[in-house]
Amino acid sequence: MTNEAAILQLMNARGIGPRTLGKLLERLRFEGYQVSDFVEAPNSQLIEAYGLKPDIVESMKSARDLGELLFDELSTHSIRLLTIGAENYPSLLASSLEQSAPPVLFAAGNLSLLEQKAIGFCGSRKASEESCALVDRCASVLAQEGFNIISGYAYGVDLAAHHAALSNGGVTTFVLATGILHFSAKSAISDLLNDDNFLVLSEFSPRLPWTVQNAMQRNRTIIGLSQTMILTESGLQGGTFDTGKAALELQRPLFVLEYEDYENTPEGDRWFLERGANSIRCTESKNPDLSQLIERVNNFSQASGQISFL
Repeated sequence: MTNEAAILQLMNARGIGPRTLGKLLERLRFEGYQVSDFVEAPNSQLIEAYGLKPDIVESMKSARDLGELLFDELSTHSIRLLTIGAENYPSLLASSLEQSAPPVLFAAGNLSLLEQKAIGFCGSRKASEESCALVDRCASVLAQEGFNIISGYAYGVDLAAHHAALSNGGVTTFVLATGILHFSAKSAISDLLNDDNFLVLSEFSPRLPWTVQNAMQRNRTIIGLSQTMILTESGLQGGTFDTGKAALELQRPLFVLEYEDYENTPEGDRWFLERGANSIRCTESKNPDLSQLIERVNNFSQASGQISFL
């Protein structure tokens, strides 16, 4: 059994969530113990030395065939596993989310996009045409500047950002709220994809369906992967609002699209602007001024998770 199949076995065991999995992988790295050897260890060792409950050990052992099956399926689709602590795991995500960083990412596409500076977009699935048009203009400019445009691959704001990046010769990363085997190219972007211009990421077991909880966790991962966040179409509750608050909590510069007529700016967007979020003022006649945002991204200090002008 490979280490990758063993990790999939652990992910599909009842009672082993992301935190437990992360702690296990960290301990095994420290001990120099292969994950593939760990899952084959005697039940007594797993219970006594690692503190796993007997029912969790039984569930883990019974997930062996599923782990191997999933690994074969991922290999068929050229999907790779990135484990926290490994060289190819995004260091910004690890340092930003720390103990809550996903212990495993599943990745398909161009992994080198993780080395580019990135800007995350979040907003409503049911965004207005005006908001989607503003997102398109912002993402188009930023993609042409060479930034990786990151979003959650939902309809509305997310898809507008992805489409703008791709249609302007840029690159984009789709961060899923489902397992990666649920990914398929939406019709709006399918003709724009090539081997180099996109990356698909998921932190969830490959076949896991969409849930609200997964979507919220996915949004934090988008923040952790991005040097700056752009928000629009937020209410005073819901996923976009929570993502904006999480961005501030994680000390990410937060930019909010401000309509030409301020009173038309969505209520949640105004809430953030009135509490110090940076404004991107938008008019119908000209592109938004993104110079401050670009400066923030270029001066972002990964060590602190904040901007630095040193």
